[in-house]
Amino acid sequence: MKKKLKIATILIIFISFGWFAYTNLYPSQNLRRYSVYYAHNMEHKKGAHPEMAMALENIKVMRTPASRGIRYDYDGLAKVYNDRNKKNDIVPWICATYAQKNTEYLYIRPDNNRYIFNADFSLKIVYNRDSANLDPEKSDIDEEELYKEVYNNFGFLVKANVHHKPLINMQKEFNKKYYKRFN
Repeated sequence: MKKKLKIATILIIFISFGWFAYTNLYPSQNLRRYSVYYAHNMEHKKGAHPEMAMALENIKVMRTPASRGIRYDYDGLAKVYNDRNKKNDIVPWICATYAQKNTEYLYIRPDNNRYIFNADFSLKIVYNRDSANLDPEKSDIDEEELYKEVYNNFGFLVKANVHHKPLINMQKEFNKKYYKRFN
């Protein structure tokens, strides 16, 4: 009788621990791993690019396709380099930064310009390292062309994850968490 009681107690402890781990850890992991899919299926304002923002923000837990000329650097900030589009010995790269409690994104272009994007992946500031100009006005920037270039260089991150459907769809929870950020 004591042996059955011990086995039942151990079984209840394992089931309780499994249930606790599932209910507390799985939703967070699910929202991060499938964030590009959820962002793609969420309404967002014009000029926001939630798919790219989520791909860069959660790059450590999602699919990162291996391809010739693409390098990932996870030491510190998770940077993605595209050696295929190298010009003048400058390799374009992109990463998420976490400055001043906000998520921002940094894109380095082969013309030595740096572009800083807001949390919704809309253009915030342009910085030219050669002339040391910081242009918060973004007056002479064709933003549509810039976004096309970013997606040309790093859109494979979005493509690899946008149709990756989760087993348990948590779209409502994702919308609760990120709706204000992208609208």
